Amino acid sequence: MSSFLVTGAAGFIGSALSKRLKMNGHNVVTIDDLSTGYMDNIPKGVEFVKGDCADEKIYNRLENYSFDAIFHFAGQSSGEISFDNPSKDLETNTKSTLLLIEYALKIKCKRIIYASSMSVYGEHEDRPINEKDICSPVSFYGVGKLASENYLQIYKSYGIVFTSLRLFNVYGPGQNLANLRQGMVSIYSSYVWRKKPIIVKGSLKRFRNYQYIDDVIDILSKTILKKNLKKNEIFNLTTGKAVTVNSLIKKIIKINKKKKYKVIVKKQGTPGDSFGWDASNKYLRSKFPKIKFTSLDEGLKKYFQWIDSIPQTKNLLKYHPLKKKI
Repeated sequence: MSSFLVTGAAGFIGSALSKRLKMNGHNVVTIDDLSTGYMDNIPKGVEFVKGDCADEKIYNRLENYSFDAIFHFAGQSSGEISFDNPSKDLETNTKSTLLLIEYALKIKCKRIIYASSMSVYGEHEDRPINEKDICSPVSFYGVGKLASENYLQIYKSYGIVFTSLRLFNVYGPGQNLANLRQGMVSIYSSYVWRKKPIIVKGSLKRFRNYQYIDDVIDILSKTILKKNLKKNEIFNLTTGKAVTVNSLIKKIIKINKKKKYKVIVKKQGTPGDSFGWDASNKYLRSKFPKIKFTSLDEGLKKYFQWIDSIPQTKNLLKYHPLKKKI
């Protein structure tokens, strides 16, 4: 049995990862300030420390702990929102990473698994992106994520071993349907759940890779077991299959058995939004050869089984039934 620190276990991915680690018999501690997450999301048995990962004082409360690895998933996760307050985004996504690295060194924890983002790449429309491509982020969020990766690179000379996973559009049960500024799948799904017209900001021809949450957690939970991982590696965590916004919306409408559904397209997109993000997962598959990705059709079906279990009378800002079983 190992012991892990998972930051952000009140959020979407951090909660799912913590639950999986607990199911596998490990001890899990989390730091979360509940600014975007929900207390009910923190799985049973996970030790909760309320605080901001960008606050130096929080680590004083954990100075006597020992961890086999640190999974860093706390932070602001929207390119659009990063334009509201760039300095705040810098704190939550970059300063927090730097402080966690320093904390890891202090307690002699050499292993860090970092949740990076496709946003580090910027505009790459002509072909699938690979890990060796030049990164030119177009959002403050992307800049912060790339800066965190670079900090990890520098600290490898101090003995830190990191795995940076560049996540591409993760969706599934547990995602915050109240947040209409992050996550294409959850945004469009939320409109349908609330019986409202789907509002699209930008071209329907934009394209992305979409990953079902369970597949992402499978890979994350195996990063600590893989003996063939080299020190300090970066992976695209993606299906490697590009889907346009138009195709995604059609699938959502079809799954909900709607013959017609109102879609409002606003020509002006959101700040920092790239027209296309499509990536190669060849390197990921070389280290995780048995990985299987859930198809978008099957993933959406499972997602809406969960969404449809949410009572219509509930306030989405307060109701987040992560414990619902499908």
